[in-house]
Amino acid sequence: MNLPAAIQDACRALRLDAAGFVSLPLSPDLPKRLEHAGPVPFAPEDIKRRVSPEALLPGCQGAVVILFPYSTGQNETGNISLYARAKDYHRIIHRYLAALIDTFHTLDPSASFYPLADTSPLVDRWLAYEAGLGFFGKNHLLIHPKYGSWFTIGAILTTWTLPKASPMGCCCGECRQCINACIGGALSDHGFNPWRCKSFITQKKEDLSAEEIKILKRSPLIFGCDACQSCCPFNKNAAPSPLPSLYTDRVTSLSKDDLSLSHRQFEKKYRDYAFAWRGKKVLLRNFTLLTSSHDPTPSFSKNGKER
Repeated sequence: MNLPAAIQDACRALRLDAAGFVSLPLSPDLPKRLEHAGPVPFAPEDIKRRVSPEALLPGCQGAVVILFPYSTGQNETGNISLYARAKDYHRIIHRYLAALIDTFHTLDPSASFYPLADTSPLVDRWLAYEAGLGFFGKNHLLIHPKYGSWFTIGAILTTWTLPKASPMGCCCGECRQCINACIGGALSDHGFNPWRCKSFITQKKEDLSAEEIKILKRSPLIFGCDACQSCCPFNKNAAPSPLPSLYTDRVTSLSKDDLSLSHRQFEKKYRDYAFAWRGKKVLLRNFTLLTSSHDPTPSFSKNGKER
């Protein structure tokens, strides 16, 4: 049996046309690269946990990594980041991975598998990079030739021995559009400061500083931030998602009425969406700050200096 071909066939049968393989162990220089990149919000501080797939699946020899594109190709306006407008991508990814694992068990009943969908400690972007599914842009996102950066990542750890892929040889060249477009000044030629990223700020539970409020108010989104992706040339002609579940039951915006629901009502109505994970209180705070005409805070430039 040609195992790699059978895996790709199983993925394509589900319209998943961006899949690759990782052979373990991971690159030995990955821990140093992660340490150099600095901390990541909502990720474990212990770098060892982020590069140890065998801790999740004993005997793990490789991973099948799959991109789940989420752009619809439509010009939707709203106040929710594009990735969170369809039903919760974690659940969507897990449904696809479960179907794939069922197929993989028919190929080899003795093999073991473990699905990953963004919530594990592993560095999924680096798994996708090592699987040859993209290159890292100056916005620190993985960029795929067909889907740009408009995708989330799923993976299946396995005891199968899989072929080793080569990282993609491509780069952003002289383009700096994402750096110029970043509304928090989180991107620079010297690296990425996640604490100034609006996407992180919109999900922060603690009180926002005056500077963070200024960053929040530079675009209309109350959850997430698409600024560095919307301007990216690789995303201008990115193919729309082939996945039907991304086109139904979309929520592009939350209104004042939505955020005036009781916590129980809000949870019942929106619990199936990724933007609800931080709770109504955080979203209501962001909405109120964005729609408030009163602004007692000082003005800050992108580099954090008071004007």
